[in-house]
Amino acid sequence: MNPVPDCGVFGLGYLGRPLAQKCYEHGSRVRALKRSLTSDDINLPVALDIADLNQADVFSKTFWQHWRQHPTWFFLLPPSSCPDYAGLLGKIVRLAETLAVRHLIFSSSTSVYGDSVRLCDETSPTDPQTESARKIAAAEQLLLAADVPHIDIIRLGGLYSARRHPVSRLAGKTKLKGGKQPVNLIHENEAVRTLFQTALNPNGKRIKNAVAAEHPTRAVFYRSEAAKLGIPLPEFDESDSGGGKIVNTVSEYGLSL
Repeated sequence: MNPVPDCGVFGLGYLGRPLAQKCYEHGSRVRALKRSLTSDDINLPVALDIADLNQADVFSKTFWQHWRQHPTWFFLLPPSSCPDYAGLLGKIVRLAETLAVRHLIFSSSTSVYGDSVRLCDETSPTDPQTESARKIAAAEQLLLAADVPHIDIIRLGGLYSARRHPVSRLAGKTKLKGGKQPVNLIHENEAVRTLFQTALNPNGKRIKNAVAAEHPTRAVFYRSEAAKLGIPLPEFDESDSGGGKIVNTVSEYGLSL
């Protein structure tokens, strides 16, 4: 295995926390930024900087000089975290360029492909339909234009795990729509593994879809998952025949640009 670089993590939440832990366990010195400190953070084996990225003076803080020692940065924050997503990404990119960061890894989303019925891989044109997806697609282009040697855009499918599962919102409901649509999901553990492996293997600018290879229908997947978790099975409207996209990847490390 290649040496694990020292990493900086923007967003120490559902995905960032286990990723930071995995990097640390493999020898990385990890630094992370959070908006506020909680009791769960006290014993984390990472250097924590507490700041609100929406504050006007946040990028003048002296703690950023410590981020110079972490050549690989993960940006895991969703558009909902700030009102000016592109503006924030632009400031982070300029900071990365100033501090000579070597590798930027951005957790994007398969939502940039839209919802039309089609097969998608990294060569497919994007077609973002929601405001969030449009912000993510714009952020991708901003990052790819950065003067940083290695940039990876990881388009994650919908995240799930036993402790945070979307089926919990559907449990026991009836006449749900979209039962015949294929799912494009990824388990939290696999998402963390993908991001970690990406950090170990920088190679220019790349885009990768990170989605499970299997694409059962929503009805099949969510009923199966509900049974595993021992919660009431959701019922889908059998008359709703609408389909959706299927997202795959061209290779293990995605598409080189």
